[in-house]
Amino acid sequence: MAQLVHKEVEVIEIGTPLNKAVGMLAVSTIRELCPDKLILADIKTPDVGGLEAQLAFDAGADWMTVLGAAPLDTVRLAFEEASARPGKEIFIELTGIRDILARAREWRDIGVERMVYHRGWDEGNLSRSWGQQDLDTIRELIDMGFKIAVAGGLGLDMIPFFKGVDISVFVIGRAIRETPDPAATARQFRAEIDRYWGSASG
Repeated sequence: MAQLVHKEVEVIEIGTPLNKAVGMLAVSTIRELCPDKLILADIKTPDVGGLEAQLAFDAGADWMTVLGAAPLDTVRLAFEEASARPGKEIFIELTGIRDILARAREWRDIGVERMVYHRGWDEGNLSRSWGQQDLDTIRELIDMGFKIAVAGGLGLDMIPFFKGVDISVFVIGRAIRETPDPAATARQFRAEIDRYWGSASG
């Protein structure tokens, strides 16, 4: 799939299930196949932050995720590992976090700049769709200085929902992967994003 779509995208995400299935081999393989792309290892680290960041970055990831539910010490250690390596960053993964804004101040004090605002897979299948409250929270996080990636059930029809919001990264999986022509679908997403954020968006 990475080989099919890599010319159409800026970032390739290694999803959590794939990371769990084969570990950092997934990251190192995609790095070898796509040497010029940013790689996000969505490992959702809950503990051992420094070591898991080291593993992800050593394997070739540019970015990795730490669970928002992780202890602040875990966030701090992962952040320190990233900060010691030029071009490496961590994202706080917000799946399941209910007190996002309260926790965000603590993460910002550590120095974290990126978040994945994520409508979870199970939530999307069972109980939750994107709404105005999500936009309001995202805007508040941006005002606090965070760069926000959005993920979870994002079809082409959802891109205009975020119009006027400074989204940093759109994480799109099934809506590209599960189509007859993933590369063409990725181009459609690129065109739709450019429509609202301009062709210089990245």
